[in-house]
Amino acid sequence: MKSINSTLLLNYFTILYAFSISVSLDLIRIFAPLILLVWLIEGNMRTKLSLIKRKKTFHAIGLLILILLLSLLWTDPENLKFGIKYITRYWYILPVFAIFTSLDRSYIPHVISAFLTGIFISVIVSFLIYFQIIPFETFKVEGASPFMHHTLYSIFLSFSIGILLKLFLVSGKLPQKYLYGILFFLFTINLFINIGRAGQLLFFLIIPAVLLSHYKTTAKSIGLVLLSIIAFAYLSFTFSPTFKQKMALTYHNLSHISYNTSLGARVGLNIVAKDIITEHPILGVGAGDYLSEKQKIIDERYPERQYVRYLVHYHNQYAEFAVIAGIFALLAYFYLWIEVSRISIKDKTLCTVKYIFILTFMTTSLIDAMFHLSRPLSFFALFLGLLLAYQRTSTLK
Repeated sequence: MKSINSTLLLNYFTILYAFSISVSLDLIRIFAPLILLVWLIEGNMRTKLSLIKRKKTFHAIGLLILILLLSLLWTDPENLKFGIKYITRYWYILPVFAIFTSLDRSYIPHVISAFLTGIFISVIVSFLIYFQIIPFETFKVEGASPFMHHTLYSIFLSFSIGILLKLFLVSGKLPQKYLYGILFFLFTINLFINIGRAGQLLFFLIIPAVLLSHYKTTAKSIGLVLLSIIAFAYLSFTFSPTFKQKMALTYHNLSHISYNTSLGARVGLNIVAKDIITEHPILGVGAGDYLSEKQKIIDERYPERQYVRYLVHYHNQYAEFAVIAGIFALLAYFYLWIEVSRISIKDKTLCTVKYIFILTFMTTSLIDAMFHLSRPLSFFALFLGLLLAYQRTSTLK
């Protein structure tokens, strides 16, 4: 297989990988290894490894994973296998290396379009479920998010809305502007008829971020942004019974904490995490013991919170890393995002994508395991790869 054909094939697989992230975890598990296989066949590994070694972003990723590995040293031997399994989940970020070294710059818009196409298909199916045109047995529990959990779906949807808004603002051609505008409102409506509060909260952060990155920061622009947010909030409360009901439920759950609810369980998990971190602030309890220690604390101090006991992660990535490897893991995670923020991007659209990418992860890491679940790790690998590929090709010019 010739090198040029391998490179072309890798670019095509990256497009399919981007499409699959919101559509099928099984497809992710097909295209991610295919990308890596073709990357190896493409050859020139010495040059690729040299490029990888020079990137501080990869140093930051390596440091975080190294700290998690070291935490196995103080993991209970009985839980060592579980700790190793926790760390092996990070194979999902491996495509970032291939995308960084081998993706052609001209394919970056196609990859983003493929990701948005996957979201578009999810949105269409979601509407079909919502209006009961097609059956979906878990609708009442999960909302109309057919291909993934409603929390992750709402997060990916909100991120996509941010991209569409930026594309709408920068597009000079009227047909494209109409397309991006229609998709923006279609995605936004779908976000607020669903039950994913994480994405809805993120929406009210991403929209100002995109608008303020596009316009000069003046009193007028800030005022327009505030009016836009108020308008979106008013329309959501007025025309979306699901959103209104969910916000009322949120208020009630915060006023009367029940640890058997989604929101209450997160509060309970943070309380347990605080107790563990207070006792093990420097090194944590180890990658194998982060769940068994949670169960132990609950049995000893909060025996009535059995729902919290059986949850399989902390629904807070910061807390989870601090529990596993103390202050070192927590600082390493912050360091990773500092390095991502330092990636130099001259293209205004892609620069906005970078900032909403960081905003998405750093915000939602407060409410979910965003740097350990399979889809978010794949999402991370894709967009970090795109940003670094753009920077690489800019350096070559």
